[in-house]
Amino acid sequence: METENIVERLNKYEFDNSNVYTGFKSVGEARQFATERNGKLVEVGFLDGNDNPVEDDSQNLIAENKYYKAFAGPDYKIIHSSDEGFQDVAEKLKERQNELTEKSPDEKYFSDADWQIEEDAVIVLFKDKIENVTSRERSKYLMHTKVYEVAVSVPKSTE
Repeated sequence: METENIVERLNKYEFDNSNVYTGFKSVGEARQFATERNGKLVEVGFLDGNDNPVEDDSQNLIAENKYYKAFAGPDYKIIHSSDEGFQDVAEKLKERQNELTEKSPDEKYFSDADWQIEEDAVIVLFKDKIENVTSRERSKYLMHTKVYEVAVSVPKSTE
């Protein structure tokens, strides 16, 4: 079995004295990455609709053992695959997709209906109705969304 090169999967942001990595699949994975690279676990926010992380621990991600949270406008709700209630919304989405496509019951059962609901998906609700399915990375650019992630800051002197 091939081992994954985690650095290739992560997003890297370069600063004067450090590199900050995001895109971890869990707080545990981030913690291990920090330990292996003499880095420190931090929380960052993408607060301006761009790919510009700033240190921000206002969401208590590490304490809550979460690696992602996002908040959009007042009528929007963003549900991440690690959030409670995600599976219920994902089931509704699958049902809606099946209604929209004219497939036989066998085709519906055997087809890969989960392509839209990947492991680390984000579902966007508008006034409690499903509006969009996207990724964590793309959620940074949605309608004034504030995205918070667990990150690892590694001093450039150790890399």
